[in-house]
Amino acid sequence: MPKLFTDPPLPISLIPLTIAFAAGITWARFSQVPVTGSVTTIALIATWLLMVNRHLSRLTPYLICLLFFGIGGVHATITSQAPIDPSHISHLAKERREVSLVGTLLHCPETNTEQTTVLMATHLLIDQKGETGTHGLALLTAPSFPANITPGDHFIARTTIGPVSNFGTPGVFDYQQYLEDQGIRVKGWIKTPSLIMKVNQLSPPSWASRMRYLPERLRFQLSQFLTTSLPPQTAGVYKAILIGDSSSLTPETKEAFKASGSIHLLSISGLHMALVALFSTGIISWLLKRSEWILLNLPATKVAALLSLIPLAAYTMIAGANPPVLRSLIMISVFIAALLLDRQWSISTNIAIAALIILAANPTQLYTASFQLTFTAVSSIALFSPYLAKIAAQGTIENKELSVQKRIVFTVKKWTIASFLISLAATIGTAPVLAFHFNRISLASPISTILIEPILCLWSLIIGLVACLFIGIPPIAHALFAVGSPGITASLAIADLFTHLPWLYLWVTPPSIPAIMSWYLLLILFASWPILSRRALSFGLLSCFGLWLLAPLTQNNSTSHDTKVTILDVGQGSAIIIEAPGSDPILIDGGRKQARSNKEFDTGENLIAPYLWHKGIKRLSMIICSHPDADHYNGIPFLLARFKPETLWINGYESDEKSYHQMLATATHLKIKTTIPTPGMELYQAEDISLKVIAGGQLRATSNNKGATDNNQSLVLRLTHGNVAFLLPSDIEEEGEHSLLNHPGIKADILVSPHHGSATSSSSAFLTAVAPRYVAISAGQNQHGHFPAPAIVARYQKLNSAILNTAEHGSLFFTTDGKNIQVETYR
Repeated sequence: MPKLFTDPPLPISLIPLTIAFAAGITWARFSQVPVTGSVTTIALIATWLLMVNRHLSRLTPYLICLLFFGIGGVHATITSQAPIDPSHISHLAKERREVSLVGTLLHCPETNTEQTTVLMATHLLIDQKGETGTHGLALLTAPSFPANITPGDHFIARTTIGPVSNFGTPGVFDYQQYLEDQGIRVKGWIKTPSLIMKVNQLSPPSWASRMRYLPERLRFQLSQFLTTSLPPQTAGVYKAILIGDSSSLTPETKEAFKASGSIHLLSISGLHMALVALFSTGIISWLLKRSEWILLNLPATKVAALLSLIPLAAYTMIAGANPPVLRSLIMISVFIAALLLDRQWSISTNIAIAALIILAANPTQLYTASFQLTFTAVSSIALFSPYLAKIAAQGTIENKELSVQKRIVFTVKKWTIASFLISLAATIGTAPVLAFHFNRISLASPISTILIEPILCLWSLIIGLVACLFIGIPPIAHALFAVGSPGITASLAIADLFTHLPWLYLWVTPPSIPAIMSWYLLLILFASWPILSRRALSFGLLSCFGLWLLAPLTQNNSTSHDTKVTILDVGQGSAIIIEAPGSDPILIDGGRKQARSNKEFDTGENLIAPYLWHKGIKRLSMIICSHPDADHYNGIPFLLARFKPETLWINGYESDEKSYHQMLATATHLKIKTTIPTPGMELYQAEDISLKVIAGGQLRATSNNKGATDNNQSLVLRLTHGNVAFLLPSDIEEEGEHSLLNHPGIKADILVSPHHGSATSSSSAFLTAVAPRYVAISAGQNQHGHFPAPAIVARYQKLNSAILNTAEHGSLFFTTDGKNIQVETYR
């Protein structure tokens, strides 16, 4: 018999099994393989293992890994399947419509300065046809929410519901998938709190129901207390670190902590849970050691660690028991279990156990940035833990010969260095994940964490948790929060210092998967090189080099000789990118109409910049603002700062909008030239490619010229490449169109619909003169019947023009070599 079948079995480690399980989950997300086929494959492998294992001892570990791979894939596929029950709320909300929903408030409402968001477990839908029983989750948003409705209560709301949707723009955050992974497929908008009313239940809630909603009711009570008792900024931070609600953090607070690289301190994570565990274990251990019997009969430290699970579970409950908090509890619980079993030094195995439990409970956690950041940080620290242990050991030996005063100084110094090195290891480990998800890396993170963590987590957090115990005695709770608040104030001041040092944080393009793999392989090689054989080290370095060579092949940037015009899906707004050979891209407009429910949303930061970074674009040659309407410029300030164009072109129209003047001031501060072009000016020219201004700013409003609005003074641009022409008329209306009828350069193959397809534009005479083969409309998904207007669509159809709408098709991509036109969409 071959040696392969007779050798003793290889040892099976949990680490490769966990990796195989995670790989199976990833495979399920992208492969679309039917569940039945996967289940059959797993059953065959399992049968093979059971029946012929003694003959395949050397293959057993690999087969078990394959089995875990298949189980992970099937588990993820089943978990992420869309509901098939026709009564599910997602099947009753396939289109936007106004209905009344009756359901249960599941969680504590999350409130910021503009809106309140609540999660409803739906029971009943009422519309013109009558009542329909339903189930499933609906995420509802309102300007505010009645305070008399608490988690567990039934309520009715008149709301406009619809399916959760995404912007059809590559590289942006997948909000739809994010909510679907939480079981949320329907969103709703409630116009006013007067359309929300509590519904009294026919029978009192059961004991099980009261216990189920008790933690959320406590969160609600604590949230109300913090809101009414503390200044808004302090209350927002306390809500974040105590109850896991970051909705009340001000934009300035978020930006300060992001810039300093300490934003993780505002999210309840393993760090917070570990501090609670250490604090609880220390107090319980001190109390237990007061008993001589316990010291003689029980391992006090282990008993204290076990009992610390009680306050940890309580903290988890008041923090909302959301996935990141539960993940942290599981990780801490695994390490406590390892301590009880004297396996605390098997760090990598403990990490693998925690990851396996978390993914088995909820496989969609693998796709979240928080999961990836948690485990890359912890794994990186574990990887370098031998070096950290050596530093601690050296300090202990030297410490014996020091006086008490010097011993304290030396201990503080030693732990400061150790904390810095731990933070540095975590920063190095999480860098690719941060770059991939957020396009931002803070070089100050190790320093800011050392400065902020002690006062925010060891002071404000611990005192805040103690204060929570006295919420029923307001004077004591007030006093304790007053003691803890200076820690938050100091943390905010330290974080704010880093916003004035922009060179300490980097905005980067997302790394490719091969580049990320190369980074982590290098870290493993660097940390393990003393124990690696020369052959293993050489193989690892060659693998890194191969991945490094492969990385550019996966980038999205193009080096062809074609011209590419991209009309991004930014909702009700406009953002057009021109990529011409031999030049940095050009951006024409960059804004969108701000949703009433999310006015803090920055179009430049959240939509346009992620697309540019996704394409590997780091710089723009110019930005053109066609006219001072917010839906054309409110994302430009961010882009000016991050992509440093040489010129900002504007139409020169005077505007009273404060935000428009702030944009101009930003350009001045960044030393970006602001210029007003004249009709006929070429903004870009290379070989047979030209971008020319054919109109803009020449119409002035008079008593006889009612149509000369700021829209009609928009810059009208014409892009040509060989025989192919694009006409970009921005928001001009009929009066502006009429002034162009005799212009020799009005004819075009591709027309960007004037004013988003409004009824005030796209006159018959104008369309006849342009005679476009394609009409591209940049409009929002909720503007049906207005942008574009049905009458305007009929005019396009009469011309036999192909109509493309970002609201339906997502971002639009036109590529031409000067002769042919290729059209692609992204939804």
